[in-house]
Order: sequence, then C-alpha cells, then structure tokens
Amino acid sequence: MSISASLSNALSGLNAVSRAAELVSANVANSMTEGYGRRELSLSAETVGGRGAGVRVNGVERIVNEAAVADRRLAEAELGYHDARAQVLTRVEQVIGAPNSDASLSAFVDRFEQSLITAAANPSSSTMLSRVVDSAVGLARKINEISGRIQQERQVADGSISTQVEQLNTALLDVDRLNREIRKQVNSGGDPSGLMDQRQRAVDEIGTFIRVQAVPREHGQIALLTPNGTTLVDYQAATFTFTATNLITPDMTLASGAVSDLQIIGASSVNGSPLEAISGGSLAAAFALRDDDLPRIQSNLDALSRDLIERANAADPTLLAGEAGLFTDAGGALDPLLEAGLASRLSVNSAVLIEQGGAVWRLRDGLNAATAGPASANDILNAYRTSISGARLPSSGVGFDAGSSSALAGQFLSQVGLDRQASVERQGFEAARVQAFRDAEQAGGVDTDHEMQKLLLIERSYAANAKVIQAVDEMLQSLLRI
Repeated sequence: MSISASLSNALSGLNAVSRAAELVSANVANSMTEGYGRRELSLSAETVGGRGAGVRVNGVERIVNEAAVADRRLAEAELGYHDARAQVLTRVEQVIGAPNSDASLSAFVDRFEQSLITAAANPSSSTMLSRVVDSAVGLARKINEISGRIQQERQVADGSISTQVEQLNTALLDVDRLNREIRKQVNSGGDPSGLMDQRQRAVDEIGTFIRVQAVPREHGQIALLTPNGTTLVDYQAATFTFTATNLITPDMTLASGAVSDLQIIGASSVNGSPLEAISGGSLAAAFALRDDDLPRIQSNLDALSRDLIERANAADPTLLAGEAGLFTDAGGALDPLLEAGLASRLSVNSAVLIEQGGAVWRLRDGLNAATAGPASANDILNAYRTSISGARLPSSGVGFDAGSSSALAGQFLSQVGLDRQASVERQGFEAARVQAFRDAEQAGGVDTDHEMQKLLLIERSYAANAKVIQAVDEMLQSLLRI
C-alpha cells in the first residue's frame, strides 16, 4: 500500500469516528427527549479500482421500534377517551351525591318523605307543614342543580371539541409540512432524522385526539389513516370543521341539528361518517359526552322529575286534570310532550309558598281548597307520603325498576356510577397498555451505557487512525531527510 493510500485511509477513518462521536453525543443528550429516535452511523468499505480505499459514511440511520410506537399511539388514544369520560362522569356523580351524604339527591328525597311523616302525625302544626314545603323546595333545587351541572358539562364538552379540532388541524398541517421538508432532505442526501423526530411528536399529539396509524411512503414520507380507512394526510392534509355552540340547553341535540356536527374537508379518502373516523381518543369522548352520555343522564333526571310531579298530583284529590300540583314545570302543569329539560324547570307550586302569597295549610287540605279545613285532617298528607314511598315504575326514562322515589334516586345514582366505574376500569387497563408499549419503545431507544461503550471503541479507532497518520508523517520526514 502506498503512503498516500495509507494517509487517505486514515483520514477517512478519522472522518467516520468524528461523525460517530457526534451521534453518540446526540444520543446521550437526547436520551430522555420524547420522540427522539436513536441514531446509528451506516458505514461501508470504500474501494477504488478494486482496492480498499478506507471507509465510506453512507449516512445516518434513525432507529425506532415502529410497531411499539403504533401500538402505543392507539393505546394512548383509548386512554384519552376513557380518561375524559371518567373525569366528567365523576363530577356528575359527585353533584348527585353519595347516599350517605346530607347533600345527596337521595338525602333530599328522604328528608322530603320524613317531613311528610312528621306532618301527617301533627297536621295542625304550621311548623311541620312549613318543613314539608322547605324540604320540597330543597328537593326541587337539588334536581335543578344536577341538571345545571349536566348542561354545564355538555357546554364544556362542546368547547373542548372546538379546541381539539383547532389543535388537530394544526398538527395535521405540521405533519404535512414536515413530510415535504423530509422529502427535500432525502432527495438532497441530507440527514432528515431531526425532522422525523419533530414529525413523530406531531403524530403523537394527533394520537391523543384520535386513533391514527402512520403508513410509510416514498422518500421518508408517511400517510396518516384512521382505523376505518379515512386518510388524514397523504401528500396533503385534511381539515376538520366544527362550530362551537354558545349556549346548550337540554332540548338541543345533534339529531335536531341544534348543535354542530364534525366535517372533514380535503381528505383523499373517507370511509363512513366523520364521527366514525375519529372513534377512540379524547375528541370522540367529547362528542360521546355531549351527544350520548350526558343527554342520557339528563333524560333520566327529567324522568325522575316527571315521576315526582305525577306522584304529588296523584295524592291531591282537589286537583283537576291538567292542573299543576305540588311540584310544577316552571309554575305550570306537566306537559309530557315537553319533558326535555324538565329537571331544570322543576319548582314548587306558589300556592304553598308564603313568600309568594301562598299558605302551607293547602298541603293538608289540597291546593285547590277554598278555605282551610279541619286542623286534624291528615288524609292528603298521608296520601303524599304513600305516593312518594310507594313502588312505581316511572312513565319515562331508561333502566329503572319500579320503586319509591328514594329507590329511584338511588337507581339514578347507580346508573351514573356504573358508567363512571366502567370508564375508570378501562382507564386503568389502557394506562397499563400504554406503559407496556412505552417500555418496548424505550428498549430500542438510547441506552447510555451502550453509548459509553461505543465511545470507548470510537476513541480506540481514533487513536489507531491517528497512529497511522503519525507513522506516515514519520516516513515522509525520513524521506525528506535522505
């Protein structure tokens, strides 16, 4: 081998170890960076005229466990879905209240029933009758409070949809832009690894909103597809459109068009509806809460309110058909065709409210009684008590068994609790899956101990190549001295 060939080989070796040292440094520095793919230097033998001419740096390989990343994204989307539902259902369950809490719906029903028992035992006592009125007002207000929280959570879910759609669109555009920049880097022979790290973080962000899969394309690009086959990015980014609703009331539903639906614009392929395309993830959870879970809870609360009105009406023989009883729909009679949102309008008849010109003796003698009857009469009070405590199947609602008002309140809480518990259990399951896939992903990531071992080998390679250059230098010096 000639001196010039030896020098060329050594210089190529120094260039390779220098590049390798840079990669080791980058790997160690980013060992805890989200979305960072471990770098490996690709080398091969350089030949000239069939003879060895040192080492060639082919490029940098970005090492990522794509299967683990894909599984982790799907698991994170499911985790986001159940986490969002669990949080909202927990808040609704808390406002309903545990049965052993004095502020619970069951406690208000029980206090109302107990006040009827004590008033029936002493019907001449205005104090006892006032307690019945107060407990009825408290019960109506508690139901109003629960209904208000349900609508508040629907409003929050609607706002969350709007925010997530905006963030999702931004992330999709980021992926499309990074795809184009990566293609330029690949075509020009550059290293696109840093851009790929950014793109992975952008796709991870998308994966928190919806379930998405990355499919490789030429020149280092990727396409993003949802599990149902809708394409979100493939040489162009799709756009989601949604319009937030300023005020949501119980009667406003997606089916009626009163609240906004989701639309996809610019997708190269769309399968099924936009809501089917986003199944799984926190965005789907927000739609499920706004349009399914919370309206179902509201509907059953409206059913309890209607049941309470009908029980009270049945106990008062002075009422005519179509007249408002002890419990009213915003002061008026119940209209079964206008049940939506009844819980938010439930109130106590002004005929028994002293501050509104009413009289508490009407509880004892009937709301339509012209004058006060015998102070010892307790037939209507006993009828109220019997009606409230009797087993009855509500006229509307889903999932109820026949029971007293107190039992129905307990069933209502149980329905919400079971939904919440199911989401909490799935939340724990998906969290474990996410951690398992993260562990698998990190197993192929940066191992700092291994990087330090590589650094030792790089140091030896550097020393060996430097020794060759030193030997060549000594040989040249010897030749010059001759």
